[in-house]
Amino acid sequence: MRKNRRGVTLVECILVLAILLVAAAVVTPTLSSMSGKTPLNAAADVVKARWADARSRAITEGRPYRFAVMEGTGKFRVAPDSPEFWGDGGSAPSTSGDSTQPPLVIDGSLDVGQDIRFCSSNGSAQGGGQSGGGGSWSCPIVFLPDGTTEQDAEIAFGGNGAAPVVLRVRGVTGASSTSG
Repeated sequence: MRKNRRGVTLVECILVLAILLVAAAVVTPTLSSMSGKTPLNAAADVVKARWADARSRAITEGRPYRFAVMEGTGKFRVAPDSPEFWGDGGSAPSTSGDSTQPPLVIDGSLDVGQDIRFCSSNGSAQGGGQSGGGGSWSCPIVFLPDGTTEQDAEIAFGGNGAAPVVLRVRGVTGASSTSG
């Protein structure tokens, strides 16, 4: 007796291919949204780390430290909150002062391999600073020597069509949180 081995029909092949295409269509948007947030999350981590640096230095040195951004760019600055570091808005801060412990001065950017820029967060107040871009520092957050900030503040950034990420710092505690 001979057993008949059944082969695969064309209809069965088309059915399996259709199932695979539907599964791929469901998974693809999920994967792309996950990878789209990765640069923004990396940028959020960079900003939180600089906030921690500014807060730590304010406590250690016993003087206020400011974190400010240039809206429309990915540039930020951390330096003591005094006119010698922030006087003319666009130039590099001075590094004069106590030579035994030089002040922390960081001119950084959100360069995480994507075009990520600081932006307004739906018109809400961003730390009480002057708004604007194109070379002037705005959205200042001042960390005080007791570990708090002058007031609650938030900073938003986004890029490449992704929804913006908003970082908030609580004035009373100096603690930060992320949304978006």
